[in-house]
Amino acid sequence: MNAPARSVPGSMPRGLKIIIGYKLTKALAELLGGASIFVLGSVGLAEKLVAVAQAIRRHATESWSIALAEQLLHASTAHKVFVVAMALLADAAATSIEGWALYRRYVWSRWLVVITTASLVPFEVVTLVHHPNAVRATLLLVNVLILVYLMRRHDDTATTSPDRLQTTG
Repeated sequence: MNAPARSVPGSMPRGLKIIIGYKLTKALAELLGGASIFVLGSVGLAEKLVAVAQAIRRHATESWSIALAEQLLHASTAHKVFVVAMALLADAAATSIEGWALYRRYVWSRWLVVITTASLVPFEVVTLVHHPNAVRATLLLVNVLILVYLMRRHDDTATTSPDRLQTTG
């Protein structure tokens, strides 16, 4: 009879690997999207990109980037493209930092993700109520599941070795 699988000390739990993969994949997609919008806008396609930028804004995953885009999209056409690209790049930076910190398993990494994610959930709920769609609802559910996992599995998300207690590295 096979013995149940045990977590090897220092090994990374599957749930944490999934969260890290999600964060880093999302960051890469946002980085590529933001950079693409900048490049296409710089070669004179800003007018045609407005429709694409508005679609991205409608399907953005983070409510703060949606709110920023909503407030600033009343500017000129070139500004619309710039705002959407900047929102994507800012979210990519924040998300990649979260994924990197979880990967490094810093003691504070789960709290970084919990605090940033939890602080945005109310905005995501309001946005979902005003602009309901299945993608946004699914992403809200994913974020809530990430919160629950990280809050319940705090013992598995960080090591207490001295190099993990440092804030740089």
